[in-house]
Amino acid sequence: MQPYRSLDHVVIRVEAAEPLFALFSEAFGLPVSWPLQHSGFASFGWVNAGNTNLEIWAAASNGDLPMDVPLPLVQGLALDPADLQDSISQLAQRGIACKAPKAFRTQTQDGVWVNNFTNSVVLDVSSDACCVFFCAWDAEGTIYPWKEKLSAVQRKARDEAAFARCAGGALGLVGLAEVRLAVPDVRAATEAWRALTDSGSDAIALTSDIALHFVPGARDVATVEALVFGVRSMSMARAFLFERQWLESEVQGELRLSPCVCEGLDLRLVEAAP
Repeated sequence: MQPYRSLDHVVIRVEAAEPLFALFSEAFGLPVSWPLQHSGFASFGWVNAGNTNLEIWAAASNGDLPMDVPLPLVQGLALDPADLQDSISQLAQRGIACKAPKAFRTQTQDGVWVNNFTNSVVLDVSSDACCVFFCAWDAEGTIYPWKEKLSAVQRKARDEAAFARCAGGALGLVGLAEVRLAVPDVRAATEAWRALTDSGSDAIALTSDIALHFVPGARDVATVEALVFGVRSMSMARAFLFERQWLESEVQGELRLSPCVCEGLDLRLVEAAP
């Protein structure tokens, strides 16, 4: 049994949030689940990709990242736990260590302190360049751009409905299909991720519809090499990209977006499973 319900969001670190946010929300026509906003520490916003959210994050400072890992960078995989403490306990029983939970708290207008979300890093599968963490949301938080008090499950249902209405946008997106991780030790990474995801002896499933694939990496830390999205029709997606000169290549059933249009990220499209 997996100790989480879904991949809540994927954190994408960039120099400037606006271009990539506009690509996903305007050019691709995907629904915005958290409008782009600016603060002293970062500019950020969320776009829904069907089975997860893409958090575009431009930090005021990138000093927390390794010097040899440049932006853009898929830097975070946030897992949604049904019960955070239970999830941490499950992993402890499997020999997987987690960092002590840390809540982000704010005050209401009445001066009452409330939790917005509580994070716990899964240490055995994280690196300075790729943080895998539990993210437990609290409906009583004050930082959300929506007025309703939504639990994580309710927010997911709302986002899924919005995604269904847009029919996957201009690309006919179905959702994130695969995360490709470059790791220094494929065998060790496979063992740790297998324990985390409770996957069998076959391919590792991050969720029921998102696969995890490992490739040998050149660095001594794990990094996300590519995000692969499923589409309903490869011909429709190909035509959309080709018309705009946004198609870098097509190899072995994968369409790769031109890096110049997606801020240098490695984004790919494949035919979604029926």
